[in-house]
Amino acid sequence: MWYEWNTKEEFNTWHDNLCDALGYPLTPVNQATGLPDKDAQKVVRYTDAFEVEGKWIAWVDDEHNQGLTQTELRRPVRVIE
Repeated sequence: MWYEWNTKEEFNTWHDNLCDALGYPLTPVNQATGLPDKDAQKVVRYTDAFEVEGKWIAWVDDEHNQGLTQTELRRPVRVIE
């Protein structure tokens, strides 16, 4: 689901706290072996926020949405002609 924050700073604070709680950065797992791939680039972000109509919105999985405000705003789609 999409959720909104009033400022980028509010989003960053929420995101930083979530990443700390989830143990980011994460080491990727090799799909073929199931073992950690220490040579692969680490995952450093849970989600990204986008400014839409004066709010900052981001996709958040249900298990991490406690205390967040759901939004009907959506990230604009970029059309390339």
